[in-house]
Amino acid sequence: MRYDAFISYRHGELDGAVAEKLHKMLESYRVPKTIARKTGKKKLSRVFRDREELPTSSNLSDSINEALESSEYLLLVCSRRTSESLWVMREVERFSELQGKDKIITLLIDGEPDESFPPGLREREVSGETIFVEPLAADIRAGTAKASLKLLKEEKLRLLAPILGCAYDDLRRRHRRRRLQRAAAFIAAAFAFVLSFGAFSTYQYMQINHQMQLKLENQSYVLSEYSAAQLVAGYPEMAVLLALAALPENLAVPERPLVAEAEMSLANALRVYDVTEGYKPHRAVTLPAAPSKVFLSPGEKYAAALYPYELAIFDAESGDVKIILPTIRSALAGAEFLSDDIIIFTGENGVEAYNLEREGLLWRGVGATALSMSDNSFVIAAADRSEGFAVIYSGDGHELGRVDFSGKSMRVPIDDSFINPHDTLFALNAEGNKLAVSFADGSASVFDIDTGSETALHPPGSAIHFSGGFYGDTLLFSVVEQDPYYSAIVIFDTAGGREIGRYESDTMNFIPFAGRHGLFAAFDNLVMAVDAQTGDVSHAASSGSKAVAFSTRGSGFLISESDATYRFTEDGRVYESGYICHFIDIGGRFALTGSRDSGTMRILMKSPARGEVITSYDRAYRFSEAKADQARNRAVFYSYEGMRLFDLGGNLIAEMFFPDPELVVNTEYDRQSGNVAVIYENAFRLYSGNDGSLLVEAQGKAGVKSVIYTEFGVSVTDEDDLVVLYDLGSGDIIVSQQHFNGTERALPIGGKIFHVIEGRVYDGPNELPPGLYAGEGGPTDFIGAGRIDGGGFAFAVSDGESGRVSRVFDGRYEAGFLFETRGRAEAHFIGGYVFISPMHGDASAYTLDGRFVRSFSYSGYLAEVFEVGEYIAAGYVSSASERYSLLLKPGGLETAALLPGFLGETDTGMLILDSGASLNAVSLMTTPELVDMAAEYLGARVLSPEEIEIFRAG
Repeated sequence: MRYDAFISYRHGELDGAVAEKLHKMLESYRVPKTIARKTGKKKLSRVFRDREELPTSSNLSDSINEALESSEYLLLVCSRRTSESLWVMREVERFSELQGKDKIITLLIDGEPDESFPPGLREREVSGETIFVEPLAADIRAGTAKASLKLLKEEKLRLLAPILGCAYDDLRRRHRRRRLQRAAAFIAAAFAFVLSFGAFSTYQYMQINHQMQLKLENQSYVLSEYSAAQLVAGYPEMAVLLALAALPENLAVPERPLVAEAEMSLANALRVYDVTEGYKPHRAVTLPAAPSKVFLSPGEKYAAALYPYELAIFDAESGDVKIILPTIRSALAGAEFLSDDIIIFTGENGVEAYNLEREGLLWRGVGATALSMSDNSFVIAAADRSEGFAVIYSGDGHELGRVDFSGKSMRVPIDDSFINPHDTLFALNAEGNKLAVSFADGSASVFDIDTGSETALHPPGSAIHFSGGFYGDTLLFSVVEQDPYYSAIVIFDTAGGREIGRYESDTMNFIPFAGRHGLFAAFDNLVMAVDAQTGDVSHAASSGSKAVAFSTRGSGFLISESDATYRFTEDGRVYESGYICHFIDIGGRFALTGSRDSGTMRILMKSPARGEVITSYDRAYRFSEAKADQARNRAVFYSYEGMRLFDLGGNLIAEMFFPDPELVVNTEYDRQSGNVAVIYENAFRLYSGNDGSLLVEAQGKAGVKSVIYTEFGVSVTDEDDLVVLYDLGSGDIIVSQQHFNGTERALPIGGKIFHVIEGRVYDGPNELPPGLYAGEGGPTDFIGAGRIDGGGFAFAVSDGESGRVSRVFDGRYEAGFLFETRGRAEAHFIGGYVFISPMHGDASAYTLDGRFVRSFSYSGYLAEVFEVGEYIAAGYVSSASERYSLLLKPGGLETAALLPGFLGETDTGMLILDSGASLNAVSLMTTPELVDMAAEYLGARVLSPEEIEIFRAG
């Protein structure tokens, strides 16, 4: 072949940008040596992409035809616009004729596969029968073009794997190892550099040592990032080891700089400040291939994974392999736990029951490619999908009878290596006396095992997918019809022989779930509970993006989402998974996730809430902020809608509902008094943090024009231009002043009122010196003010594009520095720093003389900054209303800890964290305490060869 790959795409828009970027990535990619030796390909320098917009024609040019004939693979960029290009459609058709559809690799950039893949691409003709398979595909769908191109950097490996003739996981591991080796080479070069200059002067040696320390510091940052990635991936022990490697071995006399990010990574890996209850990554198990099913034993002693062509059993606690059992050589292999120690599976020689405790075969039945077990574990159904019957077994292996399918058989293609085993309905009810089956003719039936009678569930037709199961005698199943296309979820009462509910859609598919805890169905981002008696549905849970898979144990749901995250609804937290989880199982202590795109099964373990409980609260109550004050024995929960006030024993003292919540601009908590200020554009209310009473209700005699808040108080300007400054602690009026020149912007600072008129700042009737304004005659706003060392104060103004920070000392006004912003922003002054927090974009910190310190590229909005002991806490609120804080070291604002749900500190210096159901107090741990905790956690652990290699690589 002349070309390794031919890139086919629609010119223009995102399609063209992706194709151009992909072309550069492929031709610049260096194949790992181990894979290059096997394949003979050191790089892909022969990738064809036409760079010109070709004319609209049904005929391909000679050059395109020649390139297609000489290309080993076709890389097809798929979007909603693909089918609009006759040229792309012809290229796909011609390549299919030449090389076959199996050599077409798709890259999905937007839309769903049904609307973005060319018609017929997922169809295969085998012995006159049309089957449907998923083509080799990569997925870079995202909200923006920039995000899609960023995803392409990782997904390129998924495209390269078939071209290079290797497994994706192997290529990914080699790619990761190469990055580590580069880091190792970098560090080795640094050491060689130091040694080669050993004979130089003391000054030169000190310079080299300084450079070495900088390199070691960078190495610590890299190791900290690796630690965070390993924690997300489900390798907590490796995360701890990498974080320890980033810290000095001797903290008293450090051989490398002490990097705050390393301390934070170690605290995160040990989950010191994560007080929430929920399922967290516990172990990650590497499988030889991507699984088709992952599931727990009834007592959660074992975790099992089915993959081609084996069944692996792992100890759920340690992640160690218990045993690997050979299965039929088909993607249709099945397995179920009969008990904690007995597993039933479709073995090489028939259905087999294996005792894991005794490590021996219990019994064997006939060959099968479909398996189901009743909830009571007393009955097992097995069938060869190409045969017209099912065999019924008891749990001890006795054949109880057979169910005749009346000449029908289940859907099975000639090649069942790539079929989705979850596209067929084969399910026993709870008692094991009814069997639901779907067939190749698009029909489905339920059979009474005792009588042999058959009841139709779905008529013959073009159905290409069935799935579902029983809860008692009620069957819940989904069906996808191809012509005309629609999907449906059906609720069928098998005892009464009647359909009791049906819901259809021509735009989305349904995901059914049936088990001991009830019937549920997911579609889009909703999970609905299904009433087994009436067929009615009700809301059970929601996800942030489209639900891909879910599981429940009754009180909560674990939901996999289409943006490669998953969430447990009981704590509401969202966890990154790195890839979409297609398979999920959840128990009381453990949960499992797996994906068709990765040979990794992750074991999650439910961790209890940590720390000392200060007070509990009703998790059903919606709030956006919570604060606890041990000195006053009070905890307050509030949002734009209202507030609840508790004592720390959990007793409700008062509940308030704020008038006109849709008009609330902001709510502020005064840490000195515990009072809560509710701020509107044209009203201000102050509620007591002691008993919840309304202290101030300022609406002005002539109506309020504007309200502005700072830590000095709240200024209210009415229609008569009277400005009143209120104290947040007492609600008393500090000063009132007649406004002038009709300005609406008045800021309280240090007991005085400052004004902004056409971009200029005034102190009473006096204009401040030139330079103390941001705009050039524009509508500049105050965005914050605060006390500074030496008894003075500083304030910031902004016109939405640029701003200025200025300072005032003993009546002297000093022009400060300029900064840029994008739209509305807030300024927070603390500890000699000013934090500029825009509504859109990263927050930045400066010294008061204008020196840039750092930016904060964390998700969410920086809402508050306050002191915590010797640290500074930067409090964030995410778009999902999750609260977390960065604990910053005052010297350079390095991040020492990430504190989820941080609310403040107790009077004894303990940190107060929100667990999702209570406010919990934990200690702020020092670095030596973290290291000791890590040693206790790891115990006498021995490094594996892979871990040693990672450490050698830096």
